[in-house]
Amino acid sequence: MNVTFKDVAKLANVSTQTVSRVTNGSLSVAPETREKVNAAIKQLGYIPNKGAQLLGRAKSKTIGLVTIGILLQGASLINDGIRKQAKKLGYGTSLSVVAEHSFDKITAAVDDLKAQRVEFIIMNIPLSKEEAELLVAQYLHIQFVFIDVPPDSRVNAVSGANYNGAKAAAKLMLSLCRKRLLVITGPHGSSASELRLQGWLDVLKEDGDSKIIHQCEGDWQAGSGYMCTRQALSDGRDIDGVLVASDQMALGVLRALNEFNLTVPQQVSVIGFDDTADSAYFTPPLTTIKQDFLTIGERAVSLAFSVADKATKAYQHESIVTELIERKSTQAYRPPQANEQQINTLLKQIKKLLTE
Repeated sequence: MNVTFKDVAKLANVSTQTVSRVTNGSLSVAPETREKVNAAIKQLGYIPNKGAQLLGRAKSKTIGLVTIGILLQGASLINDGIRKQAKKLGYGTSLSVVAEHSFDKITAAVDDLKAQRVEFIIMNIPLSKEEAELLVAQYLHIQFVFIDVPPDSRVNAVSGANYNGAKAAAKLMLSLCRKRLLVITGPHGSSASELRLQGWLDVLKEDGDSKIIHQCEGDWQAGSGYMCTRQALSDGRDIDGVLVASDQMALGVLRALNEFNLTVPQQVSVIGFDDTADSAYFTPPLTTIKQDFLTIGERAVSLAFSVADKATKAYQHESIVTELIERKSTQAYRPPQANEQQINTLLKQIKKLLTE
């Protein structure tokens, strides 16, 4: 028995008009509704009657973009680069935000964009090697470019030079004779975070005197940097340097250090990552690793078009150079003078008395 519009509408609990809009790629359907209709179509194996007409239409002049939360400054800037480059090429962009990592939600977002007949999709969201390669295999007629995937993934990708940038940050910290470090990574599952951590660790291994006093996983946002630092200091961790995987988390670090009466950079040096626009106006201005987010977005679009025009199936990975930006949140370690040592000792004694 042939599956009809009515069968799909009944299963998805929508009108037949809604099913028609979804199958015709209309943008006037809510993402949740589109997801239900596509799921019903997939479950029933429905083939739209207008399939031949759709195949005959001109290809979409839209680039799809699946992204993590747009409140994250780095992701937002990359998205801006994607939109600007798409516009230069005469394309619009269609955005789908996936707030929490779920492969089902990611594929639903891709299905939503596919219904709009896009040829190119930029994935500005952390994915494992297996997830990225599965998407490419599952959607053979879509040209994907990924922003945050492991370097050995067999997909096309563009990213910042996370590993090299992190090494530059760690080398600066060691040159300042900072030996007791707090390390705050990004979320597990992000290749950018993992590469930054590996860059820090590889440099620190070369110096026998330095060690990581405490390591904590953040979520890229200021609140996680604040809580990680507060927890480390509340546990009595004696630190003189903090390596942070993003500037937003570094903002939280600076507040926590201030609340514990630790001066930056005299007592604790702090180095962030990203060089977001606000980092130059932190108190003190933040030393950080600059990423060119706009270029990452622009190159992702250019790569999608470039590989689509080539017959080769070889995958390309582009790495956009990073740069160390030194500001006032870092300085060389200076041993405290005798009176400073006495004051610090008294403060610790007072704090101990107050907590007893």
